[in-house]
Amino acid sequence: MNKFITACFLALLLAVAGCSPGLGRDSSARNEARAEPVLKVLYGTAETGSEAVIDAIRKYEQLSGLKVEISMLTYDHLHGKVMSELSRRSGEYDLIALDSSWMPKVIHHLEPLSGYMRASKHPEAVKLDDFVPEVFLDAAVFDPGAPHRQPPDMTSIDLEKLTSAGFDVWSLPVHVNVLMGSYRRDLFRDPDERQAFRARFGRELRVPDTIDDYLDIARFFTRDTDGDGKSDFYGTTLMAARNESNFIEFQSLLAAYGGQVLDDNMKPAFHSEAGIRALETYGSWINRYQVAPPDSLSYTWEEAGLVFNSGQAAMGMFYYDMGISPKIRSAEIGYFVVPGVLSEGKIRREPLIASWGLSVNKYSAHKQEAYELAEYVTSPDVQRQALRFRHHVTRQSAFAEARSLILRSDRDYYKVLRDSLGIGVGRPRIVNYNQVSDAVQSAVHEYLIGMKDAETALTDAAVLAGGLLKQAGY
Repeated sequence: MNKFITACFLALLLAVAGCSPGLGRDSSARNEARAEPVLKVLYGTAETGSEAVIDAIRKYEQLSGLKVEISMLTYDHLHGKVMSELSRRSGEYDLIALDSSWMPKVIHHLEPLSGYMRASKHPEAVKLDDFVPEVFLDAAVFDPGAPHRQPPDMTSIDLEKLTSAGFDVWSLPVHVNVLMGSYRRDLFRDPDERQAFRARFGRELRVPDTIDDYLDIARFFTRDTDGDGKSDFYGTTLMAARNESNFIEFQSLLAAYGGQVLDDNMKPAFHSEAGIRALETYGSWINRYQVAPPDSLSYTWEEAGLVFNSGQAAMGMFYYDMGISPKIRSAEIGYFVVPGVLSEGKIRREPLIASWGLSVNKYSAHKQEAYELAEYVTSPDVQRQALRFRHHVTRQSAFAEARSLILRSDRDYYKVLRDSLGIGVGRPRIVNYNQVSDAVQSAVHEYLIGMKDAETALTDAAVLAGGLLKQAGY
């Protein structure tokens, strides 16, 4: 599986004949004169765990006898296609993959799912208490009259409590991303490295808990390995281009310092003292301490992943498994929850969650069939099967099963992923999220390249974002 966001379009027609009563479809009751519908699914590529989903859909075709066409687009193209299809009220696609940040803008074009869930023929496939609650609330639960409202916190999903509070379910969570740390376990275990770190910093070399720890380790590993006077191995990768990636890294630091992107009144809050400190910290890693490659200002997901994969960095933060080239035979990868800030005896850290759900198109002519496909793909059994693809599962039972995986790296990966989801936070629930995110991205980049100081960059961005939010009715 490609570990990084690819720039490609895939259109697959998956059609396999067969039928099983296991899905509750009564073949004897079918109208022989009427052809079965062909379900059309609009989905993403690697960033949405497409490999596992394709596998699940193939199996569903065999079990149900239905034909499914799945069109797969990279993130930006998928966003454009979703907005275009729904804005013209097209029923072309029956089931659509949605990034949770798009939900406030398109919710009125979607089918609420609570009724389908209550009437499900297969409650074992719904099993709400098995969903990771943080993921389900982020991806699926919205108030259609006020999509910006946060649902109540729950340790186990209670459908009746949600609907009685004005919320409904608008997707079934199929995949989730959260910012995680990766590191070169082989280097952290090397006796010479450990002795050198102890001599320099007076403590043991181990995965970082705090932002200060992270910087110390990044400084330690940044070095000139070929003797030409220039660093060629770095302590960390960064994704500092003017892109959603820099917003995600900045937001993680912002949350660690106790800040927010928006306050409770839906006003910009990222230009606070916490925001200034977060941006100055981020900038110091690039400009003062130079613990990341000098080209980091142009790196997004793909470039940062390639740098780590090629063995040029000791650590990095990413949404996916960064991986390491098999050419580096001694390399071994470990994972950790992103570092935070020690406050009142506890480490405050809130990695950013970006969840994906399968939503039923309100204009589909096959809404029941589309719901049943989504129910199958997100069911506990299918999510457990997705572990072999290293899919970012959304079910507690799948994470429990991951503890028994053969490879230690797989077990560690899923443990850190689950721990990160437990403390993660979602993105602002606003109809113009992309515009507000872009304002923050620009501020971060302007500071990093020296155009503005941190306070000015963030304050200017807050004014811009405030105007955009006001225009959107907040």
